[in-house]
Amino acid sequence: MNIYSDWFKVDLHIHTDFSKKTKTNDYQGHFDINVLKQKLLDNDIKLFSLTDHNIINVDAYENYYTNFKAGDPELLIGCEFDIEVPESGTPRTYHSVIIFDNNSIDDVKIISKKIEDLYIAKRLLDTDRKIVIDDLYDLFNEFNFFFIPHAGNTKSILDPYRGYDMKLCQQMVLLMPSAFEKVKESVRQKYNEGFDLLKSFDFQEKDDIPYINFSDNHNCDRYPCTNKDGDDHEFYCIKGQPTFESIRFAFIDPKSRIKKYSEVEVLKRFDNFLHSIEIKNNKLIEDANVFFSPNLNVIIGGRSSGKSLLFNILGNKIGNSKSDLNKYTLDVSDIKIKSFLDTDYKSSITYNLSDVIYINQGDIVNYFENNSLKDLIKESGKSEEYKFALEYFKGEKNGLSELVDKLIDLYSELIDSLNSNFTLHHRDIESIFDTSYFFKAINNVENKKETFDKSSELLNELLNNIDDFKVNENWELIDLELKLVDDFKKLVTSKKNDFDIVQQRHLSKGNLIRSVNEIIKSKNETLDLKGREKESSNHRLRLLKDNIFDLFDLLKRFQDHCLLIDSYSYNFSKEININNEVTVVLEIENQDNINKKIFDGLNFAGLPPKSVYDSLVKLANSQIKIKNFPDNSPDNLRKKIVTLLGPIHECFDKPMEYLKYSEDSSSKNNSPGFNSEKYLETILKNGNSKIVFIDQPEDNLGNRFITNNLIDIIRDLKFKKEIFLVTHNPSIVVYGDAENIIMCTNDENKVKYQQFVLEEKVHQKEICEVLDGGHYIFDQRARKYNIKKLIQS
Repeated sequence: MNIYSDWFKVDLHIHTDFSKKTKTNDYQGHFDINVLKQKLLDNDIKLFSLTDHNIINVDAYENYYTNFKAGDPELLIGCEFDIEVPESGTPRTYHSVIIFDNNSIDDVKIISKKIEDLYIAKRLLDTDRKIVIDDLYDLFNEFNFFFIPHAGNTKSILDPYRGYDMKLCQQMVLLMPSAFEKVKESVRQKYNEGFDLLKSFDFQEKDDIPYINFSDNHNCDRYPCTNKDGDDHEFYCIKGQPTFESIRFAFIDPKSRIKKYSEVEVLKRFDNFLHSIEIKNNKLIEDANVFFSPNLNVIIGGRSSGKSLLFNILGNKIGNSKSDLNKYTLDVSDIKIKSFLDTDYKSSITYNLSDVIYINQGDIVNYFENNSLKDLIKESGKSEEYKFALEYFKGEKNGLSELVDKLIDLYSELIDSLNSNFTLHHRDIESIFDTSYFFKAINNVENKKETFDKSSELLNELLNNIDDFKVNENWELIDLELKLVDDFKKLVTSKKNDFDIVQQRHLSKGNLIRSVNEIIKSKNETLDLKGREKESSNHRLRLLKDNIFDLFDLLKRFQDHCLLIDSYSYNFSKEININNEVTVVLEIENQDNINKKIFDGLNFAGLPPKSVYDSLVKLANSQIKIKNFPDNSPDNLRKKIVTLLGPIHECFDKPMEYLKYSEDSSSKNNSPGFNSEKYLETILKNGNSKIVFIDQPEDNLGNRFITNNLIDIIRDLKFKKEIFLVTHNPSIVVYGDAENIIMCTNDENKVKYQQFVLEEKVHQKEICEVLDGGHYIFDQRARKYNIKKLIQS
């Protein structure tokens, strides 16, 4: 048996041949306690009871207790009673198993005598034994016992109450430490609805009515068959140690502590969770072997008792980078650790990064303060989407850089263009209007080399690949398709021939014009001085016109691009959906306009800036200056703008990350506490990890969230992941139903680690002494319901 709470098979309804004394022919075959014991061992039963009808087989109990040895199933005293409800006016009785918090032969004899004396006083025949519920109270008021009535067969507790007062029946079951036996899953919902009518609103629709089925075996040779000669029994399991107190905890919290064996089999962990840690010869920590549950492990203790020390030792031993042992100056090289899959203890265990969530104190708030939710994204299996989002921002950053580069290039063109010749001399004007003549060259030959090269490449690729297309191994063409391919090849070949002709004609045209221009050039050289001067003047006029047109064209392009800069806004965002309630948003916000940044780098000498275009045109004309630079060269302008836009470029590298919630709010406009709750809830619900470490999560969480959300999350999660929680909050320990409690104490600077379980009364006392409010939480859990409404009714 593990020293943490674990599942064990239980069977509290087994008959002996004594049942034949009170029910004719009730038992099949011969009963032998040793045969039953071996059957129980074969079926791995840890806790059982002998529950005959209205009688106790004292000899069977005495035989078992006398020969009991370590490893044998634990035996609790029990009896199955026929209970009548006189007020109902019907002779029908119901069966209820009563299980006592007793396991000694002396107690067996005392309880048996009380039962026998009752029936003698009532003058009832052995085969007509029955009692009323008040008899149970009177007989056993000094004993702790469980009341487990049948509720799903012919001896159901509902039968005598149905025609009398069903509400009274329901009240009794809620008020007593009880469970229902022999109830089909298909009718449990009906029972729950009836109980909900009595419970206060906060307790309604909770899965907290205990249902449990036992074998009701009447033939030890055929154990574990049901009833006398029925089908094989489907075992139920209870979580804890094989004790009466474990049953009490199970009836208080059935959702966490009662399951069919088949369900427990599904919950069993076979992945590489942490198994235990071995501490020896350490100057600060007492020697210990601490074993870990594959479910919920809570680390508790007073101030400076070694809670966070153990948390960080475990993080160090699994190689987690966030563990911090430096503050303890402690050598942990001799501390060994073991995983579920290891045979021996090791110095350390290596896990994949995605296998472990490790959250230190204050980490959750720090994630928001640092604007990084990368851990949440990773744990939610959204790393690829995160990578694509960052690539998107990188692309937008490159887009801005390209926008600036083009601005500088256009500015450089403007500088060059302004240095061009825009002068037409008086002599040129006179020469242009002179009556002399010259021959004008032909200048309208279109340069089609680039488009011809592309067309030629396309045609050649089509022709080269058509034959490969016909015989490709990944598809097969039918005859009609093959004919289409051949026809297409003929079409392409035809177009290639036509294209060759077009190219040849264009080449011939170009050659002809070049030849004509050579002739014109030679003739112009034979003209008189006036004619040649007129030719030169017209040539300079053409250059002047080209320079002017080029400048206006450049100014138009420059103005259009400057308008892009003026209107540029870097409001970009990408969303990564985590679940229906939470989305991670990566965002950069436009806080500084690009044009204003550019203006900041220029000295306007008192002239107010109008636009980027107006400013850079003035800069190109030296009407204004670049601050702290000797001249207005394009290279200096580039350096100035790159420096000024540096903070904006950094925004693209580290976009702000925040959570957007389904209720139309976000972590940007909520309190740190609220955000911490949402973060923790999200990372736990969506994590892909196998092991979760959290150091004192309650530090940044509200009590309402812990009670209403976190505990439910942990209760569900602990059967899917191994959880380690350092906490001083009793609600997490008790309502979270921790399977393993590691108690930390510090006596004269020597830390001690002990393992406790909730269902052990001695442990409960020590847990309450360490956790503030522990007594209250244990008391509230034991009450289970707000029964004010029941009492009033």
